[in-house]
Amino acid sequence: MTTFFVISGGIILKLGVGIVTAIALYEYINAYKSKFPIISFLLIAFFIINQLIMFTSDISQYNLILIYLLFLLSMAYPIFSKKYTVISSALTVIGYIYIVSFFNLLVKIDQFNNGHRLIWIVFIIAWCCDTFAYFTGMAFGKRKLCPEVSPKKTIEGSIGGILGSIIGLFIWKYFNRTIDVTYIELIILGAFGAIVSQIGDLSASLIKRYVGIKDYGNIMPGHGGILDRFDSILYVIPIVYYYIAFFLG
Repeated sequence: MTTFFVISGGIILKLGVGIVTAIALYEYINAYKSKFPIISFLLIAFFIINQLIMFTSDISQYNLILIYLLFLLSMAYPIFSKKYTVISSALTVIGYIYIVSFFNLLVKIDQFNNGHRLIWIVFIIAWCCDTFAYFTGMAFGKRKLCPEVSPKKTIEGSIGGILGSIIGLFIWKYFNRTIDVTYIELIILGAFGAIVSQIGDLSASLIKRYVGIKDYGNIMPGHGGILDRFDSILYVIPIVYYYIAFFLG
């Protein structure tokens, strides 16, 4: 499904991102309901506003305004409703930034020159990191990376994930030689992206342990929910977007 939306690009990608974002928001709200209720109607309302703007204008011009307004309303609402606390406010704003704003950048990457090819960098970094980390950890893993958060992850696996992302980007470069990006840049982007990807994965594990759930959802049997599949990708999207914006334009 992801591949279809990315290959299609344009309006199809926007629709796909909107669907994935909506499901991710549902999982996010549902995950915290036993601990701290998120001000869900505000989060959903601003997501809808975001989508309307995305299909009619440049969302990046309004993103900071939307974040500010959501922050203002989220902080104000607990003053008048005892059901919510300041933690509810924080989780509401974080949910918008983490899920809605970060997924927005995927659409923005597609709109760059050569965006239909550059967008694959996001997925290559995250997927190659995850795959190489798993197999390297299985083969050579001895020293635990952070056993209290994710007992199976190892330092050796983490290093393998970094190397995997770099190798994946080298292969991508082979098929996209006309794009002006050097191998040194790909090494830096791959290494930094892989580290961020692993932080995203571990952060998701930390949250799930905190709220007492195994997976965010079960939309994909055996793989969990949307947030289980996109936890590392969401962290990588801004890295790739700003690299392209600053260095490739």
